[in-house]
Amino acid sequence: MEVSLRQIGSDSRHILENLFHYYIYDMSEFMGWNPDESGSYSFKSATLDPYWKDINSVPYFLYADNELAGFALIRKYPDDLEVFDIEQFFVLRKFKGKGIGKNALMAILANHPGKWQIRILKENEAALKFWLSATRNVVGNCYQFSLDIDVDLEMHFIRFEKVS
Repeated sequence: MEVSLRQIGSDSRHILENLFHYYIYDMSEFMGWNPDESGSYSFKSATLDPYWKDINSVPYFLYADNELAGFALIRKYPDDLEVFDIEQFFVLRKFKGKGIGKNALMAILANHPGKWQIRILKENEAALKFWLSATRNVVGNCYQFSLDIDVDLEMHFIRFEKVS
């Protein structure tokens, strides 16, 4: 399955917003979010504004054989602008376990060589397993793994450097 990235233009933002509802639904298991009165897991659209206003933020759609498979929101980490950060990463359930995420990570790193960090919620064991495997796939054992505080949450951090 061929995996590709496409930067999301403002004309396709509505597609990302629709996908973001699925992401929030999946993450509600770990974040304790509850549906609103209408039964949906809503979010404020303004949450995505930096991806069209800030040069340090880049939104990508993930494609598998030209079929939309998810998204990745990449940014320079606000506390250290020398470090790239995967703010949000989502692969649709239909594509999970098929190498889409790992191949997308390789493509992202090819587009943005340098220092990286990946933050994972402590409760999300499946994501931790995926990110450790995906990281090893790219940099072998040349990464640091720790528990740190991100804003107000203790999270797993994977840090590494990917040169071009």
